[in-house]
Amino acid sequence: MKVALDIDDTITRHPAFFAFLSKALLDAGHEVVILTFREDRASTAADLAGWGIVYTHLITSTLDAHFKHGVNAWKGAMCKQHRIDLFFEDSMEVLRHVDGGTVCFSPVGRY
Repeated sequence: MKVALDIDDTITRHPAFFAFLSKALLDAGHEVVILTFREDRASTAADLAGWGIVYTHLITSTLDAHFKHGVNAWKGAMCKQHRIDLFFEDSMEVLRHVDGGTVCFSPVGRY
C-alpha cells in the first residue's frame, strides 16, 4: 500500500502521531510518500527528520507544476501519477481534486 502524508497542517498538527504511523507503515512493508507544496527539499527533509517522520519518497512542488496542474489540483495529479492508496491532507480544496482511487483522510474536519 502507498500512503501519502501532507506536511503543513497535517503532520505539523500532531508530529508524534505521524512519526508513529510512518514507522509502523514502513515496518509493515508499505510505502510512505510525503506530498507537499513546499519547494525546498533540503529544509523539508530536515524538518521531517526532526519530527521523526520516516518515508520512502519525498515529493515537493514547483511553481511550474502549479501552473501545469493548478495549485489545488497538483496534489490530486500526484496521487494519481504515483498510485497513492491513502492520503492524509488538511485542505478540502485539495481533496476535491483527488480521484476515487485514493481514500482521503483530513485531520481537521473542515467543511
